[in-house]
Amino acid sequence: MAIANSLAFILYLGCCAVLIRQFVQPHQNTVVISLPIEILTTLALLFHGAAIFFTMKQAQGWDVSLFSTISIIAWLMALIAFLFGSKTKAHPGIIIYPLVALSLMLQVQLPAANVSPVTNPALEWHILLSLSAYSLFTLAALQAIVLSIQDQQLRQRHIAGLIRKLPALQAMETALFQLLTTGFVLLTIGLMTGFMFIDDIFSQHVAHKTLLSIISWCVFATLLWGRWRYGWRGKTAVRWTLIGFAFLALAYIGSKFILEFLLDRP
Repeated sequence: MAIANSLAFILYLGCCAVLIRQFVQPHQNTVVISLPIEILTTLALLFHGAAIFFTMKQAQGWDVSLFSTISIIAWLMALIAFLFGSKTKAHPGIIIYPLVALSLMLQVQLPAANVSPVTNPALEWHILLSLSAYSLFTLAALQAIVLSIQDQQLRQRHIAGLIRKLPALQAMETALFQLLTTGFVLLTIGLMTGFMFIDDIFSQHVAHKTLLSIISWCVFATLLWGRWRYGWRGKTAVRWTLIGFAFLALAYIGSKFILEFLLDRP
């Protein structure tokens, strides 16, 4: 597992370096998805996936410890960036791949918590849906930050340099709400399956996680309704996206960190 993680780490950073080099070229207005980038990313995803597989095999089930699940979320983010990166002027891998590499380093360097694996197929689907939603909302939060910077620069008429290489503001907003809508659907199904298959949320120390997830769901539902009803965009969309993501991050990463590292509970 450690070897696969290390190889994926190097490949992600190598692919990011190539993407950055192309992006900063003065006469290059788009990122050309060349064969070397495709090969590097494919190999990184394969080694990363192999590391996740061996982790689950060793745990004899879904390893739901903090950094193992962060690694799965990161793999899903890298996969989405790889699949849709060729359709954008600024490949999201420039931001995503270093974060994925960081998650791999944390998983190797920090001690793993002693958490019982999940072997119930129904709960496995709940976990997969939830992690997929987390990955999409993380991408949406990053998209919102870039969108905010782009909007600020355009308002100040600072459109030279790298800002000019980003897609149009409208296209960035459209991509943001596509991520939000898909993530919202998956989060909804994930919450429903959680209520169906988790017998006692209090005995399993997930009451706070459920409450924060529901708050996050309400925030994203309000944002999507506001977009549909009132055409919310710009700073309003960015603000609501980051608030919803903050509650979701507290629901999972914050609660898992407290339980595993501060309270030493599974």
